[in-house]
Amino acid sequence: MALLSSASRSSRSSARSRMFTASTGVRFRFGPRRGDCPEAQVVPLGGGLLDPRSVAEVVDHVRAHGYDTILTSALTPDEQRPFLDAGFRTEEDLYLLLADPRPVDGSTTRRHGTRTTRRMRRRDLSRVLDIDAAAFSAFWRLDRMAFEDARTATPSCRRRVVSVGGPTRRKVVGYAVTGRSGDQGYLQRLAVDPDQQGRGIGRMLLDDALHWLAHHGATTVLVNTQPDNDPALDLYRSAGFTDRPGGLSVLRLESRSS
Repeated sequence: MALLSSASRSSRSSARSRMFTASTGVRFRFGPRRGDCPEAQVVPLGGGLLDPRSVAEVVDHVRAHGYDTILTSALTPDEQRPFLDAGFRTEEDLYLLLADPRPVDGSTTRRHGTRTTRRMRRRDLSRVLDIDAAAFSAFWRLDRMAFEDARTATPSCRRRVVSVGGPTRRKVVGYAVTGRSGDQGYLQRLAVDPDQQGRGIGRMLLDDALHWLAHHGATTVLVNTQPDNDPALDLYRSAGFTDRPGGLSVLRLESRSS
C-alpha cells in the first residue's frame, strides 16, 4: 500500500480542494478527506517556512470553512514538528521504504509466464475501488476523489491492473498506481483482492512498476505502508526495498470542543 507523502504531491488540486498560503509563504492544500467526510485533510506543499505559526494560520483558515477535526497528509519527522507544536497528535504511523528501480530486461514476462498487467480503463474503476476497500482498513481506503488525487499527484503516472478468468468472464483482481517526478519514483498504491493474494499478483504489479520507473529515468523509488501490513512489507523487502529511518505519520487535531 502507498499513500503519498507531502514530498511526493504536486501542487495540482482536485475540484474539492482549496489552497491557502500562510504569512511565512508556505502553501497548503486542504479539503474533505473523503467524500462528504466532516474531517479535513491538510497537505503542506512547500514554498516557505513551515512552522507553528503557519500551521496555526492554516488551522484557523480551514476551521473557517466549517471543519473542526483536521488530519494531515503523511509527513516526515521534520514536517511533523510544527504540527505537533501546534497541538496535533499522531493518528497513524507508516513505514517508508526506498529502493532502486530495476532496468528493463524482460524478466517480468518470463517470471510470470503469459499473465501480464494491462492499462487500467475507466470502466475498471468501480472494481478497483472494491478491491481497495477489501484490502485496506477504513482509515486507508480510497474513494473516487482520493483515487483521482493519487492519479494526478505526480507529473507522470502509470495505472495497471491484473485480470484473471476466461476471455468472456475476466475479473480485475489487483491494481497499482505508480508516479514519477523527475528522477524520483513513487509506488503510490498497490492492492490485491484478498481472495487472490499469495498468487504472485502483487509481485507482478510491483515488477511492472519498477521496470516502468527505470525505463523512464527514475533513480530511486519510495513506497509507504502500515507497520502491521506484513504481506506488503515482505513483498517490498523481497524486492530490495529498505526502511528509511523515521518513517511517516498522519497527525490529527481534534475540534476545540473535544
